Amino acid sequence: MDNANDINREHDITTDIKKKLKEKHPKAAELKQSAVIDKPETKTERVIFENITQDEIASNTKNSLGSGGPT
Repeated sequence: MDNANDINREHDITTDIKKKLKEKHPKAAELKQSAVIDKPETKTERVIFENITQDEIASNTKNSLGSGGPT
């Protein structure tokens, strides 16, 4: 949707739309076994994240320097 178009619903899937979508989204490549990590998952302690609040994130971002925040 955009301001120049009055369409405000989903399109019906036509042959043309399906063809255009396939052109934009080619088939996925084959899975390379070398990209698969074959070891047990690492469990993360939930308590580490329980006390992080939106206010703390905003405050720390404003006070950081360099690529992580204002310079």
